[in-house]
Amino acid sequence: TLDKHVELEKLVANFLGVEDAMVFGMGFATNSMNIPALVGKGCLILSDELNHTSLVLGARLSGATIRIFKHNNMQSLEQLLRDAVIYGQPRSHRAWRKIIILVEGIYSMEGSIVRLPEIVSLKKKYKAYLYLDEAHSIGAVGATGRGVVEYFGMSPDDVDVLMGTFTKSFGAAGGYIAGKKDLVDFLRTHSHSAVYATSMCPPVAEQIIRAMKCLMGLDGTTQ
Repeated sequence: TLDKHVELEKLVANFLGVEDAMVFGMGFATNSMNIPALVGKGCLILSDELNHTSLVLGARLSGATIRIFKHNNMQSLEQLLRDAVIYGQPRSHRAWRKIIILVEGIYSMEGSIVRLPEIVSLKKKYKAYLYLDEAHSIGAVGATGRGVVEYFGMSPDDVDVLMGTFTKSFGAAGGYIAGKKDLVDFLRTHSHSAVYATSMCPPVAEQIIRAMKCLMGLDGTTQ
């Protein structure tokens, strides 16, 4: 870890308005390697049917039970949440250890925007967690480019795991996971893409820092 990585992580957390952030050298691995660190056997993943392959792979690698809801369909999602809370795990009917909803900010193939306010209210009602992949929305929507959370005028605290990549709006490579400090500290020690992978290369980190400062107006311009 170099000072550039630390600077970038602080900048990402600041940009998103959260406590802490962590960056990874590959966007795809940000999903596929971190989801297994967050959920496992005895947990339930509720995944949008049009989620990106990296989310699908991460869910499968985790060993958690996966149930798919219809794209952006709140009735479909609520039905799965209700059943999960009422019936619990198959056979034993024990309560699920964790229920996590996986969605994207903007769906890459359709261009549809997630129905975030409704998903957040369902998440709170059924005490689930929310994992939001903003690969295509960060830097692209919201008055100051802070993604779908800003677009809907919501608080970043409403989303448990904020994920995004640097390959789209920032013209670089890699990805980030941001949120509460406890979450990020946990991933620093438990995520395979942190423990077993190499750090992001410094020129890439610098490229993201410049692009992000440009977006935030910290480069002294109003571009």
